[in-house]
Amino acid sequence: MTRTNDQVALNEWYAIAFTAEIPKGSSETTTLLGQNLTVHRSWDGAFQCALSDGASETPPLLKERYGFLWVSLGRPSHDIVEIPEFEQSGRKFIHRGRIGVPSSGQRVIENFFDLSHFSFVHTGTLGGYDSAEVPKYSVEYRENERELWAVGCSFVQPKASAAAGGASTVYYDYRIPSPFISIIYKDSLVKVGKKDLIGLFVHPHDEESCTVHSFALVHDDQNNATHILHFYHEIFAQDRSILLHQRPKKLPVHPRREIPTISDASSIAYRRWLDRSGLQFGLDHTSN
Repeated sequence: MTRTNDQVALNEWYAIAFTAEIPKGSSETTTLLGQNLTVHRSWDGAFQCALSDGASETPPLLKERYGFLWVSLGRPSHDIVEIPEFEQSGRKFIHRGRIGVPSSGQRVIENFFDLSHFSFVHTGTLGGYDSAEVPKYSVEYRENERELWAVGCSFVQPKASAAAGGASTVYYDYRIPSPFISIIYKDSLVKVGKKDLIGLFVHPHDEESCTVHSFALVHDDQNNATHILHFYHEIFAQDRSILLHQRPKKLPVHPRREIPTISDASSIAYRRWLDRSGLQFGLDHTSN
């Protein structure tokens, strides 16, 4: 496997591990953007990350944040995404695990905020055949076009979360602060006026495979973490089955590959945003 030379990809921050899953005094290996890495945790709990295969280059940048270990192989001009809700009280943190997907990281992100698939992939939970129409929503560019948002999204959901007692119309905002990160701000069904967060930190191994690190910050005192986790894993297993069959595995960004509809507004904006960023890694730029 060859390390990418795509500077846009190299200059991003990536979550590569959940710190609690690496015991003190142990090491694990992984691959990021085609580069083999070794992560070691000393007996005092400190982490180190080194390039594998005898590479003598400067070790990658390494930070701990939100309970995850973050790495950049380049020289990022920005810090790790800010998620202030991690510091706020009242929400339950759920580590949703890490799941491998044989597809580009951008395919995973696009699937995450595609509302049109709710009724057909998550029938009985996030959607249903009798409410398949996607209401109009807005797409916004924020932070000097560094972030993409889809706001004012709504959907009738038979069981919107583990805490749901029945069908309800749920309102969403989607935030994409990086090509490989997406966060949902979703109406809490427990605390009116508050939002639950569901997020994906995608760790791309190469252009056609990745690991998805996922979390939730929820207002839910009724269900234990295992019950909440079971609900989320059922949803992601359904998503993963779709991703396994999507072709090409890279995400197409050429305009001729798009079919513009109201429900696709966020996907079209994401692809155009990626294309304008100069990113090449994980994208299919061909016209057919």
